[in-house]
Amino acid sequence: MPSSIWRHYLFWMLATMLATVGLCGAFNAFIDPLGIFGSPRISGLNATKPYLDHHRDLTRWEATRQLCPTAGIFGNSRAEIGFDPEHPAFEQLGLVAFNHAIPGTSINTALRQLRWLQDIGCSPKVIILGVEFFDFLGSPPAPSTASPLPAAPRIDATVLGETVFSVTALRDSVTTIAIQYNRYPATLTSRGFNPLLNYIPEVERNGHYALFRQRAIENLKNWSKKSPYIYPAEGKRSVDHAGLEAFLHSATESRSTVHLVIYPYHGQLRLMMERADLGQIFSDWKALILKAANQTPAGTNAVKVWDFSRLNATTMEPIPAPNDRRTQLAHYWEAGHFKKALGDQLLDQILLDHPGFGIVLDQASLTAYLEEDQVQTQEALRQPSPLTREVDSLFD
Repeated sequence: MPSSIWRHYLFWMLATMLATVGLCGAFNAFIDPLGIFGSPRISGLNATKPYLDHHRDLTRWEATRQLCPTAGIFGNSRAEIGFDPEHPAFEQLGLVAFNHAIPGTSINTALRQLRWLQDIGCSPKVIILGVEFFDFLGSPPAPSTASPLPAAPRIDATVLGETVFSVTALRDSVTTIAIQYNRYPATLTSRGFNPLLNYIPEVERNGHYALFRQRAIENLKNWSKKSPYIYPAEGKRSVDHAGLEAFLHSATESRSTVHLVIYPYHGQLRLMMERADLGQIFSDWKALILKAANQTPAGTNAVKVWDFSRLNATTMEPIPAPNDRRTQLAHYWEAGHFKKALGDQLLDQILLDHPGFGIVLDQASLTAYLEEDQVQTQEALRQPSPLTREVDSLFD
């Protein structure tokens, strides 16, 4: 076969391949599953974005950079799932909110997110920061010198390759189109909120009990790997303690009002903690959080510590029976993750001063309050009930 025919064949093969790659790239950029290219959101095509577990920093940063919100929600998955940035209280206060929370991350992730906002002149006026006891538990000592914070994520050649010209990008685009008419999609809103709608059919299939039980077993395994302290050595701060102090210092220097939120752990989790001899450490940790809040340059004027973890009718919402697949709880998915409905109640109290079960911690009454809280938890653990029997079975 003449060489000219081969050259002609190879040319068209190469041209076809490049055209295919280009068209796929254009398709992926237009569908924009991560919402990082500013492509228009078209109802029925790509308006609902899928919940993806990659490029999470970049996804939130690009949305934040374009929005420049005046209120920020920071924390881990409990905050991401529980606090809706489109809650009416924000609008009533003239605020535009964004949920920066990322699952499985610590206070130091929130710190760098805050610093990135400050660097572009978008310091939030109001901050809701969920603080996580289990991050501080067994946290290693803070280094003697603080490490420089990483630069804000950006769309570079590597990101383009992964989000436009890859099989993963094409899969994400197809997923985006597929979920548009899904009644309960796994999705992330344009304000960073994860409503966890995909758990509704999960509950219908397996019941809430299975979620509570599975997460409780995971928690016990995770706790067993942690050292039982919040201070790694006498007079030393942990990595998370130092991160919290740095966050509060940066926030108050920028004149932000900060609401530190101790999450409304379900009663099952509180009783498990007490049974695992973590109750006193939990009380000591609350004292640490309040001390950090009071040591900021603005003191208690700019930082409030809200405790929503105390046992009450809401946090003791009964767990459905193992064979119950009809009951959809009002306030919890499982013991650690609360629903938007409960998050709305917390935001009403924090932002609008509506009545609620949250307590603002105060140094003058702290000791008595913590003692009363722990006694209440210990008494609940001693009382025979379906919940205490469930906790006993986990430890047995």
